[in-house]
Amino acid sequence: MIKRLEVRVGASLFRRTSRRVELSEIGMGLAADIGPSFEQLRSGFGAARAAALSPERPLRIGFQCAVYESVARAVTALPDGATQLIELPWSDPFGEVKRETVDIALVLAPNREPGLRQLLEFSSQPQLVGLSASHPLASESRMTLTQLGTLQLVGPDDAAPAYWRAVNAPLIGEDGHQLNYSLCARTLPEALSLVATQQAAVLLCMASAKYLPRPDVVYLPVVGLPDTSLIAVTQQTNRHPLVEEFALQLSLAV
Repeated sequence: MIKRLEVRVGASLFRRTSRRVELSEIGMGLAADIGPSFEQLRSGFGAARAAALSPERPLRIGFQCAVYESVARAVTALPDGATQLIELPWSDPFGEVKRETVDIALVLAPNREPGLRQLLEFSSQPQLVGLSASHPLASESRMTLTQLGTLQLVGPDDAAPAYWRAVNAPLIGEDGHQLNYSLCARTLPEALSLVATQQAAVLLCMASAKYLPRPDVVYLPVVGLPDTSLIAVTQQTNRHPLVEEFALQLSLAV
């Protein structure tokens, strides 16, 4: 490109030695003349892109538990005011996106809902168990599935699809141990309140535990449970212009 420019100008734009490369006098003059125009062109291009990414209605992004760092970076990569964040219930991961009250749902995998398109899977995390700090098992360094089977667990209520609950609130561990869900909750903070006050326990991912610290709840790793992950899903018919751009920015941020 530089060679073509020098041919077009008819003179060398750089002085080249074995140790350095610097602008020639003609090169400095050209840079001074076209520099402001180049900045104006770049500014105009940026303004045009911002206008294209600024629809009449903000992109409504539903999330479970917390807005993680990768999600925050993806949001800030979009124009100011172009997004709206809406917390989704733990117990109903797909309801809001199916009703189209959000454009994208960032929820725990898996998704087998008809009419929903998966944009991205990200944030694979080990599962932990949260239990009361006064529970006899709270001093353990980890939890086995055998021990987990002795606990009264809090699960999401019945709004969540059965296949989704089977992954995120499994009834049977990988070793065949039966798990007991005697309590249910709509949100994770509600579940943790039950944990703290009723000597119950709840399964959640490591990232959620990080964002939901409580002095009366401890989190222990569970041996024998698979990792969980998050997915970004949208309606197949959703045509909001920022859906694909947000998915791209999120893929770059994770």
